[in-house]
Amino acid sequence: MPTKTKTANRGKGYTMLHILEEPEMRQEEERLQTFQNWPADAPVSCAELAKAGFFFLGPGDKVQCFCCGGILRCWVHGDSPVAEHKRYFPTCSFILGKAVGNIPLQVGSSDSVDGQLLSQLHRLTMDDQGTAGQAVYPEMEAEDSRLTTFHNWPTEASVQPDVLARAGFFYTGHGDNVKCFYCDGGLRNWEPGDDPWQEHAKWFPRCEFLIQSRGQDYISNIQDAHFHLGETVDPSPEEMLRQLQEERTCKVCMDKLVSIVFIPCGHLVVCGDCAASLRQCPICRAVIRGSVRAFMS
Repeated sequence: MPTKTKTANRGKGYTMLHILEEPEMRQEEERLQTFQNWPADAPVSCAELAKAGFFFLGPGDKVQCFCCGGILRCWVHGDSPVAEHKRYFPTCSFILGKAVGNIPLQVGSSDSVDGQLLSQLHRLTMDDQGTAGQAVYPEMEAEDSRLTTFHNWPTEASVQPDVLARAGFFYTGHGDNVKCFYCDGGLRNWEPGDDPWQEHAKWFPRCEFLIQSRGQDYISNIQDAHFHLGETVDPSPEEMLRQLQEERTCKVCMDKLVSIVFIPCGHLVVCGDCAASLRQCPICRAVIRGSVRAFMS
């Protein structure tokens, strides 16, 4: 079996213009958000890569420096993103510590992980995302503004940009990932026949933009159809108890009670023991960037 070695794409130079045309990649937080499809079994964490100047390029485990444009892949256990950056791209201005406009995670303490977790918790402790009377991305409130973000939407994607924009979504610029301008709900992996309005109502039913646009009855019908509610009339107490126990049981070990809420997706589906071994949410496959313990009353 051939040994995998890390390769560096030096042929494109160290000051790639298309990287400089994406100033958002100078923000560590924005680089971190590109790792939604980062391989679950990757030996290097996305937080370390983002801090070292890399954003996820794909496919596989290919990443790129926002400053020098250097590309690295084939990561192995024990790799240090900073050290590998210096090794393959020693003249990168960012890795040399020069002022290149990098914006590190803005946190209120010296612990960047805790700072990021607190910022996510602030959003989770709102009544609900998108229900506080204010859009998360007010600059994307106009449908035309959302539509302009799809200029590099994959041609092979299953859903058209105008339909997505109409349903409140804008393109994040990676894969087929979109986000709602109001509730910040993210969706990806679109398939033929998917209806953005229905998917919006299925996964983010409390989005105020969705409620105002389609109405509560529409959302309730989608929820009922998707989660198979109301299939039986007058269910027995035993069946109701069984369903309640099933909802509270860890979806990984199927034994202990759920107790961990994943950040940023917000799913509560695993126990504390199982959560420690997961890199992606087992429900939506979103990369887990933090977690918080939930207490069932």
